[in-house]
Amino acid sequence: MSERKKLRQETKVVNEAAELKRREHQKKLHLKLLEEGQKRFAGESKAEDDEKRAVFRRYEAYKRESQFPVGVKDLKIAVDPKSQVVVVPICGRPVPLHINTLKNASKNDEGEYVYIRLNLMTPGQAIGKKDELPYEDPNAHFVQSLTFRSRDTERMTDIFRSIQEMKKNAMKKEIERKELEDVVTQSNLVEVKNRRPLRLDNIFVRPAMEGKRIAGSIEIHQNGLRYQSPVRMDQKFDLLFNNIKHLFFQPCDHELVVIIHVHLKQPIMVGKRKTKDVQFYREASDIQFDETGNRKRKYRYGDEDELEAEQEERKRRHALNKEFRAFSERISEASNGAFDVDIPFRELGFYGVPFRANVLCQPTTDCLVQLIDPPFLVITLSEIEIAHLERVQFGLKNFDLVFVFKDFSRPVAHINSIPMDSLESVKDWLNEVEIAYSEGPLNLNWATIMKTVTSDPHSFFEEGGWSFLNNDSDEDVSDESEQESEFEASDLDPSDESEAESDFDDDGSASGGDDDEEDDDDEDDEEDDED
Repeated sequence: MSERKKLRQETKVVNEAAELKRREHQKKLHLKLLEEGQKRFAGESKAEDDEKRAVFRRYEAYKRESQFPVGVKDLKIAVDPKSQVVVVPICGRPVPLHINTLKNASKNDEGEYVYIRLNLMTPGQAIGKKDELPYEDPNAHFVQSLTFRSRDTERMTDIFRSIQEMKKNAMKKEIERKELEDVVTQSNLVEVKNRRPLRLDNIFVRPAMEGKRIAGSIEIHQNGLRYQSPVRMDQKFDLLFNNIKHLFFQPCDHELVVIIHVHLKQPIMVGKRKTKDVQFYREASDIQFDETGNRKRKYRYGDEDELEAEQEERKRRHALNKEFRAFSERISEASNGAFDVDIPFRELGFYGVPFRANVLCQPTTDCLVQLIDPPFLVITLSEIEIAHLERVQFGLKNFDLVFVFKDFSRPVAHINSIPMDSLESVKDWLNEVEIAYSEGPLNLNWATIMKTVTSDPHSFFEEGGWSFLNNDSDEDVSDESEQESEFEASDLDPSDESEAESDFDDDGSASGGDDDEEDDDDEDDEEDDED
């Protein structure tokens, strides 16, 4: 018992020393983060932020009057889907309205008349949280809405339907434009000459190309990679080395596939999908089938065939790992050291929910990745400003991890529902990779926090920066220490305490054994008298 108690005390001292060392290191990281933030935003002001706001977009309906559609001289509403314009009569003249200046339209039937109301974009409306329309002339007058009345119900219904369809198509194109505005047009791939390029066959790709799921091949050329489908020659895409940010190789030791994963700096189009992550993989195991009716089972008893199958699968997995790792290293060599091959550390991984599913997130040398289930997770450690652990309190089984990036315009990354058993390992990993972290018992509203930070980052860091994240956790620790100090442990042994309690009554007075004997004698005398 004494040896076991001694070992427990020793491990506790070691853990407390490691925790104290980790806290000291985190204080230095937080102080360094505050100093870097003050230097980075020392010269910025609100005037510079105002210059970064969106500029008013101009829409040109027609350049000449001859481009007006036929029938506008009759001063009737005309819809021009080709130019995305609605021509309306105002004060005896046809006035073109571009579809992007139209907010919405409505139609009402009242008796024999039909009313169409066109609501236009004007300043001061609650259009959206991020989009505001800046107008150059503050003294200009704006028309908020236009209402037209007609008895031709059928024609007005067709006009309203055409306006709705044109507005729907315009919004769809605007959404596609915003999604594709960061897609880069890559330069041409320089193919290898005078020899065959290094090639890896029987490869599947994610995101998948159009059509059936058929294995293709990857080729290494002078300035990039090329994936080619064997079915159609037009189903191919190139990945240039100057656009590759990270290259990962994940073995198939504990997975069903072996992977070469490419994370890009700028997204590209693969088929009809925009993506920053392209994955090449091959399945590690064949389709399982039942061999109970096989002829071999009639003459062989036991598990000999199963053992052979396991050995073959182990050899196949080893060969796949060797082949894919060698090809990934060839890719790194062809890029002239622009990027290295990064391999996830499974022993440092932890389960969490970055998107929809509960997956294993694994650290690498430069990133935190999840490469098995799409959508993939790739977080570059050098781009992280601070990490915050949420819902860290006694009684909960899970906690959340939030990453704030140095580019404050990027939304924060969440990894939710991490088991509480992984808390210490996550803290140790963050501390080892030089990332400042904080913890708290509640979930924070990060949209409001980041809006406050981006509005005036200079004042934010002058007032203490991210130190407010540690205030709540420090208060909780101090409250717990005060509660523990009210109940101090006694220096006596448990046996001594029990003897001391037996020597005292509830009122605190000493009671001896002689008094108890006198009471017993009195009870015996009373029984004799009754007899």
